[in-house]
Amino acid sequence: MIFQIILVAFALFAIAHVFRQHRKQKVSVHWLVMWTILWLLVIGAAMAPQTTDILAQKLGVERGADLIVYSAVVILIYGMYRMYVRVGRVEREMTELVRKVAIDKADKPE
Repeated sequence: MIFQIILVAFALFAIAHVFRQHRKQKVSVHWLVMWTILWLLVIGAAMAPQTTDILAQKLGVERGADLIVYSAVVILIYGMYRMYVRVGRVEREMTELVRKVAIDKADKPE
């Protein structure tokens, strides 16, 4: 029961934080909705853990907690891949920009 209270409190904190970020225009409406849905699902799973067992068994996993862990690992790995691709693109763009600035600022022979 204590873990459920902590989990729900954290999820509510996270939802409030996302709303604050949205008000500061650091998070788009799309991401506001996505994160809010995610944290509401966390609250639902914390309040009624047996629902995750039902879903897990329909998907061929023995326990709901296992389903959540497996899903989280897959999502985190995919997120890491996306960040890796994005960082690579930003590095290439920065390299091109630095080269262009260096060429533009280079001393031109008279």
